[in-house]
Amino acid sequence: MDCNCPDDGILEAVPSSDCPFDLKQIQRLIFATQGKVLWDSATGGGAGNGVPVVGAQLDTLADWTPRLTAVDNTKMIITPFVGGDPQIEAGEAITEGGGDNTTLNGVEEVTGANPSLFSATFKSLSPAQEKSLKKVTCKSTEVYFVTEAGKIAAFNVEGTQNVRGFNMQSYFFSDRNNAGFGSKDSNTMRFSLASGWSEDLVLIEPADFNALYDLENA
Repeated sequence: MDCNCPDDGILEAVPSSDCPFDLKQIQRLIFATQGKVLWDSATGGGAGNGVPVVGAQLDTLADWTPRLTAVDNTKMIITPFVGGDPQIEAGEAITEGGGDNTTLNGVEEVTGANPSLFSATFKSLSPAQEKSLKKVTCKSTEVYFVTEAGKIAAFNVEGTQNVRGFNMQSYFFSDRNNAGFGSKDSNTMRFSLASGWSEDLVLIEPADFNALYDLENA
């Protein structure tokens, strides 16, 4: 729990909002090496406190193409369409005590929050696609989500105009599941997102492309 100390006793106002904010269904994912791709959503480039900055806008196809075709650690890859059941399950509270003598008055104490868990199923992948997605587990990786509306969900670095992917850990991509006649083969993906991952979430609407159909690996 990130709380200021000493406490000044002043509650922070909750900002007003004139429309709901929902990711809806996640249909594709984009992976990048942690700390190697940082978009500048305001000016298209600039210094980044020692983190490499891609002098590009997140919402233009011409700026995505070099990242998908790169041969260095700024390369990004996009998954096939999710076959089913994409979910982000929020992490539950980490607690101590409660109903016993370990805490004052037996009151449960909240000491933090567990990571959130993303999971999804992919269907009818080729063996080459399966092998490639398994290799992600060997890298320190960031993830972007592509929604059903073709928008890109990313992490806005607090206090800046810089945008990057969400840090992820404990990535796992399963072997093939085969249920026989009348069914499609499937593989499952899962990974953890750090507690607080969605606090600085932004949805980017591409200006000249559809992120669901116009971003392809090279």
